[in-house]
Amino acid sequence: MENELGKLTEKEMQKKYYFVDNGLLNLFLMNSETSLLENMVAVELCRRFGKKNVFFLNAEKEIDFIVPDEKLAIQVSYSIREETTYNREVPPLVKYAKAHEDWKCLLITYDEEGTEEGIPVVPVWKWLMGG
Repeated sequence: MENELGKLTEKEMQKKYYFVDNGLLNLFLMNSETSLLENMVAVELCRRFGKKNVFFLNAEKEIDFIVPDEKLAIQVSYSIREETTYNREVPPLVKYAKAHEDWKCLLITYDEEGTEEGIPVVPVWKWLMGG
């Protein structure tokens, strides 16, 4: 798979890889909703911006995707309805947004939409269509 998509992201010394085909990834996962969603976003970001321009950031807590040339930071979560998930996903992105005021920060979910602490929350289908 590495040759098909190449290195997408780095987490300190560990590499993070994504599959071009969500169907193939689905064969290896249990409780796969979030992983499949994140993988779908990774593939689309690589398609839009090129795989060499998309990164993973681990600064205290992880930010799923950073596209420096576009000044874009994206967090992906199937849902943020549960308090634990919300606390894991939203604060790191809010912190990043405050430190990078000229960047667009976005939280992509399966079907939730709105704004959380100034961060747009967009369902994946809408984001994929350019919304």
